[in-house]
Amino acid sequence: MLLDKLTLHNVGTYLGRQSVVLTPTCPDRPVVLFGGLNGAGKTTILDALQLCLYGPHAKCSGRKNLSYDEYLLQTISRGADIPEAAVELSFRHMREGRENRFQIHRSWAKTGKGCTERLEVIVNGRLEPLLTENWAEQVEEFLPSRIAPLFLYDGEKIEGYADPQSSARMIATAVYNLLGLDLVEKLSADLVLLERRKRTETKDATDRERITALENEFYEVEQERRASHQRQARLRTKLDQSRKRLHECEEKYRQEGGALYERRAELEAAQSRTSAKHVEVTKNLREFAAGPAPLLLVQDLLAEVAAADAHEAKALLMRDAATILKERDQDILDRLGSWGTGERTITKLRRYLQQDIEERENSYVQPVFALSPEARAILTELRAEVLPRTEKDLVALLDEESAALARMEDAAAAVAAIPTADALAAVVAQREHLLAEVASLENDLRKAETEEEALNRDIDRRARELERLRRETAEEQVAVGETMRVISYSEKVRNTLAKFRGEIVRRHVERIETLVLDSLKQLLRKDSLVKTVRIDPDTFALDLNDKNGNVLPPERLSAGERQLLSVAILWGLARTSRRPLPTVIDTPLGRLDSTHRELLLTRYFPKASHQVILLSTDEEIFGRYYDNLKPWIGRSYELEFDDTLASTTIREGYFGGEARHGH
Repeated sequence: MLLDKLTLHNVGTYLGRQSVVLTPTCPDRPVVLFGGLNGAGKTTILDALQLCLYGPHAKCSGRKNLSYDEYLLQTISRGADIPEAAVELSFRHMREGRENRFQIHRSWAKTGKGCTERLEVIVNGRLEPLLTENWAEQVEEFLPSRIAPLFLYDGEKIEGYADPQSSARMIATAVYNLLGLDLVEKLSADLVLLERRKRTETKDATDRERITALENEFYEVEQERRASHQRQARLRTKLDQSRKRLHECEEKYRQEGGALYERRAELEAAQSRTSAKHVEVTKNLREFAAGPAPLLLVQDLLAEVAAADAHEAKALLMRDAATILKERDQDILDRLGSWGTGERTITKLRRYLQQDIEERENSYVQPVFALSPEARAILTELRAEVLPRTEKDLVALLDEESAALARMEDAAAAVAAIPTADALAAVVAQREHLLAEVASLENDLRKAETEEEALNRDIDRRARELERLRRETAEEQVAVGETMRVISYSEKVRNTLAKFRGEIVRRHVERIETLVLDSLKQLLRKDSLVKTVRIDPDTFALDLNDKNGNVLPPERLSAGERQLLSVAILWGLARTSRRPLPTVIDTPLGRLDSTHRELLLTRYFPKASHQVILLSTDEEIFGRYYDNLKPWIGRSYELEFDDTLASTTIREGYFGGEARHGH
């Protein structure tokens, strides 16, 4: 099944007629991304898809306890010129090896105090009256309503599937529908009714009265159980709404600095510590400056002094050498005369030696510094060792002072950002009210669940008593004949159906375990957290086991890990169905931290289906999250809400384009 186009006309905030193409651009880019602020109409798109497909059986988020007509009237845009609305869905579906194009058009209008609805089903461009009349049954071939939550869901509301009872209900519903076991259950129930009727037919008046009385009691208790179940559904709806408001309030509390207010003492202590540290480092820096550090400013002058001193020492050496060389030169000349050397040669040598002596004496200059050997040694040590070491220590102290100053400024900024108690008073009061409301609803829900469990036990007891009376009466009064044979064969068929159901469930439960575990391992960043997944084929209870074989209760998982477990259960069940169905997710990254968000973006959304429609807020898929998902995005739209017109317009692009999300 491939969704091609959705058209909304005066539905919710979508004033007028607006259409959006949903077909992925290519198989490698299955994601169609919608972005919109809260209240812009993201959930309306999810509800519109379900409403178009299932009509009165659609599980729309905004319906609550309203009748179908009341809900339809509520969805009509307030600014509509005529009180009418419509939703149209075009999709493709393979049937008997041939691709068929379906167009479902569902419209409704206000008439007096009521509402009229019209449905049209067009296949390959032709209106199909018979298909239109039986659409409620036909749609189950495409996307059965009981497994629709595996493919169409709100990401903020699925964490509850990590709860053993919720996951058991979901798995049981999926297994029975995917395997067609709901038909087996219906057949078994019909056989039980047949057996009861056959046994009742042969009883005398007194026995029939006793049985009738018990059946009436059984029916009354059954009605109480249904009422209790409905009451639980209402409580769960209210609880979900309260939790959502609490989540929004918590977010507002966080944005207004509630978390900082709770850490006031900690932040003020940090400010005091960082300020004291900065004072200490500044003091150390001043003390350090009292040493040789200032000489770092005149290193060039010190180098010039050392060079001048070296030159002076060399000149002094040349002067002293000239005196010694005079005596040596005269001795050489005298010896040459005594050796009979020619006068001309001696004269030339004398002139050369005299010139050398003069040059040496002329190179001498009057000393400026005249450093002593001790002073020269001190200067050498200062330049070679002391100043390099001092410079290194100074750099370290300056870095330490800079870091201490930055920490002090950060701490001061954090303290300055702490709101006052008066500024938080309203949101704190609202938060406390919602916390109390959620606690009260949770308590009421627990009471209702306990009441239903008691009613279930009472129903089981009465059913056993009624069955016993029927059996005893039938055995006493029914002669061997057609009735007993029917009852016997019916019981055999029911036993066979039970064995068939148990065996087929066992086989498919193993496949579900494998797929849920595989899905979970793809999503979790802790590969060793969950080693195996086990599903009880009788109760459908799901257990996680760690690498040591110990049961891992959901409470030990973080909120993000429970969310990923819920996604893995939905993903595993969807993969079990082997149906090529699109996946539509509202608020896909709600309540997840950055790491878990990236896991969903890179490991789940691109693989969830051949077509994945995401309805995101601006606080979910943005920045690097958008960049992570971008390789798989085929189409993107922005839901732009106009406060003046109180209407939403669907535009191509995502929150003004990719540039805005590059921050």
